[in-house]
Amino acid sequence: MTQSKQNPQENSGESAALIGGGAAMGAGVSAVVGSMGLAVAGTAVSVGMAPVAAAGAVVGLAAYGAKKAIEQKDALAVGAAAGGAAAGAGVSAVVGGMGLAVAGTAVSVGMAPIGAAGAVVGLAAYGLTKLLNK
Repeated sequence: MTQSKQNPQENSGESAALIGGGAAMGAGVSAVVGSMGLAVAGTAVSVGMAPVAAAGAVVGLAAYGAKKAIEQKDALAVGAAAGGAAAGAGVSAVVGGMGLAVAGTAVSVGMAPIGAAGAVVGLAAYGLTKLLNK
């Protein structure tokens, strides 16, 4: 694993742009789509703009992690993504059926999308580690 030779200030601006951009995109999606809901294990909750913006920030942090992993040729990111995917699949197996209601329609959410979301969260954890270990 090679160390980044960039200025830490550049890394800070880069991470802020990706995380802030992800949060803004999440808020934009929420504003365009409108009200959403998540149904899990017989209970449904409304999902407003704040959780969608937070999810966008997590995606931005995962993008930062992926960029750093590619730049530094760090295979640990694959392990973080795989661990997150396994955790997501485990949550789906334990909780069971889930659904997402958006714009007057609802879709079932199975194990594969939850595993993919877990992989993103794992990669975001890797990105956060890279961000804090400058």
